[in-house]
Amino acid sequence: MNWIAIICAAATYWVLGAIWYMALFGKIWAAGIEQHGVTLQRSGMAAKMIGNFICNLVAAAIMSRLIARTGIIDVGHGVKLGAGVGLGFCATALTIQYLWEAKPFKVWLIDASHHFFGCIALGAILSVWR
Repeated sequence: MNWIAIICAAATYWVLGAIWYMALFGKIWAAGIEQHGVTLQRSGMAAKMIGNFICNLVAAAIMSRLIARTGIIDVGHGVKLGAGVGLGFCATALTIQYLWEAKPFKVWLIDASHHFFGCIALGAILSVWR
């Protein structure tokens, strides 16, 4: 496994999340979460960001292993694998959790689409940078 590629792919996923939740959908997401009764706190942000990056690193390592095991060597198939993982695992897992927690649909849509596109980015990067 190419650990430099894995770290860079994880960093891309992490930066996508920062843009997703800070610049693009942060206010809508926060309003939806607060509507659900959750009070967002700024304390402990460093630990949350580090934990988030570690999770992105695990996802990138697993995606790298999937790509190696399936023999994918081109970006098109890497994108398809990423989309399948994003939809088939991330979005469905979030859906199950959000159904039970009764979170607003817009929060689910923002969260699920973030992971969908994050997995596509992982698949694209790791399929060509082996």
